[in-house]
Amino acid sequence: MSVTPEKKQIAKYIADIFGGKASVFNYGDDNNISKIAILQSVDSPCGGEVSYSTIGLSSYDIGLSVEDKPLRIEFVGASPAEYEQFGNIISTCAFNVINSDYSCSPGTIYPNIVKMYYPELNTKHILFVSPFLWDKDLETLHFEDKKVAWLQAIPISDTEFVYAQKHGSEALEDLLEESDVDILDLNRPSVI
Repeated sequence: MSVTPEKKQIAKYIADIFGGKASVFNYGDDNNISKIAILQSVDSPCGGEVSYSTIGLSSYDIGLSVEDKPLRIEFVGASPAEYEQFGNIISTCAFNVINSDYSCSPGTIYPNIVKMYYPELNTKHILFVSPFLWDKDLETLHFEDKKVAWLQAIPISDTEFVYAQKHGSEALEDLLEESDVDILDLNRPSVI
């Protein structure tokens, strides 16, 4: 996994947005075939929390384009520091794109991702939304051969997953916002 100028630009951009103390770690898939870099920023967005971002997921096609350029994504998310495997959750989402050709856009749900690492917690799945957690907006990055957008991973419960399937993910996002739950808490109660 080479460190390209593009990946450096992405890492610098997201580290500046996150603030805190940033480090980059490489994660491998279960078969040791694919790797993804994950930037982790301690005490971001607040003290006792950790922000995460893929670095280089945008090298992979998701089958979408904007203004005749391929649209690519990087995943971001955050959790309380006690959930030390949240980086694995983000990397597993990335491996769905890298190894299994998943597409992803706002409202997409990847089932059972949280459950793989924390089977006993209330949240089990990942809902992707437009990022909103950090003080600065994450803007689409423009490169010569593609555009890179950001998607925030939000853990959701089984009942929230069923609700989103029945009523749409936007309806679930509205409920999450109205309920004012701590979306970073992987063991939070369901809003349904």
